[in-house]
Amino acid sequence: MHEQQQSKKHCVNLSLLTPLHVGTGQDLDPFSYVIDGDRLFFIDLIRWINHFPDKALLDKMMETDNFAAVRTFIAKNISAKDFAVSAVAIECPELLTTYRNAIERQDPRNQVLIRPVMRNEINGHPYIPGSSVKGAIRTALANRFVKKAGVTSADDRRVRGMPDYNEKIFGRIKDDPMRWLKIGDIPLGDESSVIIEAKEHSRDPKKIATPKGFFEVVRGLSQIRQSIAFPLSFSLAPFRLHDQTVDADYIIDSLNRFYIPKYMEEYKKFYARTGMEKVREILAPVMKRIESMKTNEALIRIGHFSHIECVTLDEVRKPATRKDRSGNPLPWGTTRTLANGLHPFGWTLLEFTDLKAEVRPPVLRNERTEPTAIGGERRSVADGGKKSPPADLSDLKKKFTVKE
Repeated sequence: MHEQQQSKKHCVNLSLLTPLHVGTGQDLDPFSYVIDGDRLFFIDLIRWINHFPDKALLDKMMETDNFAAVRTFIAKNISAKDFAVSAVAIECPELLTTYRNAIERQDPRNQVLIRPVMRNEINGHPYIPGSSVKGAIRTALANRFVKKAGVTSADDRRVRGMPDYNEKIFGRIKDDPMRWLKIGDIPLGDESSVIIEAKEHSRDPKKIATPKGFFEVVRGLSQIRQSIAFPLSFSLAPFRLHDQTVDADYIIDSLNRFYIPKYMEEYKKFYARTGMEKVREILAPVMKRIESMKTNEALIRIGHFSHIECVTLDEVRKPATRKDRSGNPLPWGTTRTLANGLHPFGWTLLEFTDLKAEVRPPVLRNERTEPTAIGGERRSVADGGKKSPPADLSDLKKKFTVKE
């Protein structure tokens, strides 16, 4: 049984330390944007069609089966600023080159796929889903009860009707005590995001960074060199979980126990190496901010590219990996995905301003960061990972309903 207490609203600020991507799970429609200069403009295509003066030319273009030709026609005939819904700065030259080549060469194989962040449907501004923050908190709490709940590496999925790790730790869905924690979506400013290229970095210095596509991200401290705090709606009715009272202080402690070692381990394993001097320079203010955290602050990692160590549970972690030619599983945790090859994703700070702020012991660099190795959490993950299919021209034609 879970004991419910009175709900309390906490004053919480969220600050991004590194770029964050929480996506929609889909790539941008190639006809929903154009790039002009160093900015991507989300366009109102229907409004442009209705204002296009040469209807005969427009109808003729719609008859083509080459979506790349249609995209080029739109790009060369639209005034991006006049028909823009919103705009995003581009911080990777590779995207500008890729898009320019796609427009000039009209290559249908080059779709210029871009993953956007979640946006408010009314004002078009980016936002961070509260469910992403709650999911990361859930993982940190679950990690504290692995042994007490008897969780094993076989509990990452249901087998023959047996309870999975979520049920062992949090109980059945209808009794899940996490329902007493409510976190609202976090609205962001119109200029808070940029487009970057995600690149995979390997511990092997001989391996060239592998591009993983273009992503819109919310900017963090490592990019803009200043910290911006966003208010977070955080309501919690303290509850009992395995004989422990889970309140705000317990959540802060759980987050720091789980995520601080993960950050330090990742830093030592990947960025303290020869050849990563630029990354260390970029992360200097992030490291300084983490080392100066007060007792009312917590480190957390959210969003895409958080990596296996931050979304699974210690002690019983057993990720499935690809196999080599001999059929043996390949090692895991040997690569990181970095924004523009320089910035780790998703590191975030929560500050509970209504709680007393005291100095933490300066021991972060010396904390044990042994790589303990299931799990995941009941997170609502929107950016699932499957590539969007090529654009279907029939859908485009349906969209082109011109009012006379």
